[in-house]
Amino acid sequence: MAMDNNGNDEASALAARLAMLSDEELVRRCASGTFTEQAHGIAAAELRGRGITAPSPRPEPSEAPRDPAPYQGDMVTVARRFTPTDAQMLCGCLEAAGIPATVADAELVQTNMLWSIALGGASLRVPQAFVEEANEVIAAFERGEFAIDEDFDPNA
Repeated sequence: MAMDNNGNDEASALAARLAMLSDEELVRRCASGTFTEQAHGIAAAELRGRGITAPSPRPEPSEAPRDPAPYQGDMVTVARRFTPTDAQMLCGCLEAAGIPATVADAELVQTNMLWSIALGGASLRVPQAFVEEANEVIAAFERGEFAIDEDFDPNA
């Protein structure tokens, strides 16, 4: 290690800082894998002086590239609702059925409800591969198959 501006050895300065740490903190930092090889050696020497076996540093986790989700087709609008809340509720039904869905233009329509008619409302979109299944869920929703009766007791 090099000398700092005051002529002190950086290794000595690091050893002095590490000596001020508690045993638990020094062990944690030593095991973290964030020390350089030389700094880990200084920390391990401090731990040995305290009668503690120094842990070997954890290797840094490798960033394994994640496999992207398979392409399921372009997003297709399967429904439009003038009320953004209705579109969000229908989106929730689709997601509960395992269909990836998104709501578009909900914020714009909610900001200015007069634009809702001009924009055609908020649109519900699904990947092309899920259009048929999404249309079935939407039809079931519109038939009232997901409706909750007035006498519904969530505790029953």
